Amino acid sequence: MEELKGKKILFFAPMFFDYEKEIIKKLTEFGAIVDYYDERPENDFLTKASLRINKEIIKNRIEKYYQQILGKTNSIQYDFVFVVNIEAMTPIILERFKHQQYNATFILYMWDSLQNKKKTEEVLPYFDKIFSFDKTDSEKIQRVSFRPLFYIDDYARMELDSNCSNSIELCFIGTVHSDRYDLLKEIRSQIESFGYKHYFFMFFPSPILFLYRKFKDVKFYKAKYKEFNFKSLSQKEIIKIIRKSKIVLDIHHPAQTGLTMRSIEMLGANRKLITTNPDIRQYDFYNENNILIIDRNKPEINKSFFETSYEKNEPSIRYKYSIEGWLKELFS
Repeated sequence: MEELKGKKILFFAPMFFDYEKEIIKKLTEFGAIVDYYDERPENDFLTKASLRINKEIIKNRIEKYYQQILGKTNSIQYDFVFVVNIEAMTPIILERFKHQQYNATFILYMWDSLQNKKKTEEVLPYFDKIFSFDKTDSEKIQRVSFRPLFYIDDYARMELDSNCSNSIELCFIGTVHSDRYDLLKEIRSQIESFGYKHYFFMFFPSPILFLYRKFKDVKFYKAKYKEFNFKSLSQKEIIKIIRKSKIVLDIHHPAQTGLTMRSIEMLGANRKLITTNPDIRQYDFYNENNILIIDRNKPEINKSFFETSYEKNEPSIRYKYSIEGWLKELFS
C-alpha cells in the first residue's frame, strides 16, 4: 500500500488476542511508522467492567492515562489517528487530540456494535471516517460505513500446511455469553450422537462472573466450574486447534448482526463453518456447502454437512477479507 509509505500513525486499540500486534505488523509492512497505545488504561477485570458499565467510575484514571500519552505525542505530527473499538476515550480527550494533531485524519473502526454502546455515539463527531463491522450501524447511524472484519495472515497459510490432519470434527472457542451455554450443551449432545470428536473451549473472564451467572441464571444452575476455562487462549493456541479442525462453530451475540472475527477467519482458513447468524447469507462468500446456518432457538446439526469438502472462494473475495484488504479500505 504505497500511499502509507512514510506516514505516521498514532494507533489506539484494546489488547485483544494480539490482533493489535497484527495490525501494527501489517501497517509497518506498508511502510508506515506506527506508535501504539492501549485504548484502555489497564486490562484488569475491574477496569474492563467499569468501561462497560459506567466509565465515570474510573474517570480520573482514564484522564491521567491519556494526559501522559498527550505529553508523549506533543512533539510529533501524525498523518493519521487510528482508533479501534473505542471505550475509554471521552469527547474531552478526543478534543485535545484533535487540537494537538490538527492535520491528522481521524479514523474509527468498531468491532462491537455501536447500537449496543450508546455512549460511543457522542465521540463520533471527532472522526473523519467511521466504520463498523455491523451493517445495522451503517443503516441507522449517519456517517458510519459498513466494513466487515478481517482474518490475519496465519489463517491464510493454513491451507499450505501439508502435515495438517483434521483430527477434530467440530471445535468451538469463545466466551460464554448470553445463551451460548444452553446452545453448546445441545450441540455437543448431537455431535456425540454422531460419534464425532469435538473440542469446546468455553471461556469465562473470571470465576466471580461465573459464580454470579450461576446464581442469577436458572439455566446456568447446573453448570460445573470444571466445564469452563478462566484463562484465555493465545492466538497461537487458537490457530493450533483450528488447524486440526474440520468445522468450526460460531454462536454470535443475539444483540449483534455483524459477523464475528471467527466467521471471517474461517474464510481465510478454508474451513467449514456452523453459525447461528442468518445475516451471513448476505455476504459475497456465502456458500451453503461451506456454511451451515442453525436456529439458535432450535439448533439442528445436519450430519451430511460433515461429509462434503470445502469449496474454495475466489482469490479476490479472500483478499477483500484479509487484514491487508481491511486496512486498504480503511486508509484509502
